[in-house]
Parts: sequence; structure tokens; C-alpha cells
Amino acid sequence: MSLRNKKNGFTLIELLVVVGMIVVLSTVTLISLNSARIKTRNAERVSSVKTLTTAFSLSLASNNPLPDTSSISNGWACISNTCYGNLSAYLPNTSVDAFLNPNLPQKPIDSPGGRNGGGFLYRNPATYFGITGAYLFYALEPNGSVVTACNPGKLINSTSTRWSCVLQIDN
Repeated sequence: MSLRNKKNGFTLIELLVVVGMIVVLSTVTLISLNSARIKTRNAERVSSVKTLTTAFSLSLASNNPLPDTSSISNGWACISNTCYGNLSAYLPNTSVDAFLNPNLPQKPIDSPGGRNGGGFLYRNPATYFGITGAYLFYALEPNGSVVTACNPGKLINSTSTRWSCVLQIDN
């Protein structure tokens, strides 16, 4: 008998199994990459919040009173480079910018992500959790535990696309 009758190569079933395994592995990898991207963007946002908090603290230490935003039509002032999406109605305020300028030479940038709007907002006075004061507003992409979502701030609203957070800066 000759060995020429034996077929060389792979069967269709073997090829389909290998392709299926590649599809599953690539899907798991893409999900992990997306999760890592969300965590990175959220870490950048929290870092910007800490930078803003430091700028406010340094300006307060110079005996400058916190700017009052009650005269602004919606009460909130955009304090990031831009406020976009559903936060685009919030505009910069010259008194808030002047207050921050000596200690914040460049406004933070809130990179777009899986939210329907972004930016950093400031309001004084505002009341959250029964406490009136000056607050920063920022939004994070949902990822991980809601309990620690807004650290160092507090969660005020949670949806499938955004965690809305506030941080009191005058306490």
C-alpha cells in the first residue's frame, strides 16, 4: 500500500475550532483593553480633580474668598479646558478663572470617553447631602465598584453611561 492516499492538511472541523478559539481570545483581550482604557481615563480625571482642589486650596490660603457663582444663569462655571456634550451649556466664568489663574496656569483637559458629556464644573454656593458650600462636579465612566467610584468625592447620580460626582472644596 502506498502512503499517497493519506491526505495532508487540516480538516474543516479542525480549522473551524482554531478560528473559534482565536475569536474568543480576541474578544476577551478587547474587553480587557477597554476596561484598562476606562480605568486610565478615570484616573486622569481624578488626578485633575486633585489638581483643581490644590489650586483652590492655594488660592484660599492667599486669603482670597471663593468666587460666588449664584449670578450665573445655571449656577455652574466650567473650569476645565472645555465642557462638552450635555455639559456644553456651562461656560467659563472670568471671576473663577481669575481666582484659579495664579495657581492653575493651564486648565485641565477632560478626555472624551464613554460618557455623554464631560468637563469639570464649579459652583458656590451649592447644597449636597445637607451641606452648603463650594463644590466641584466631575463625571466618570462606570467601571468597577460604585461604592468607591468618586473617591475623593461623593456619588450623586449613577447611570449606565456616567457616574456623576461632587467634591466639597471649602471644608
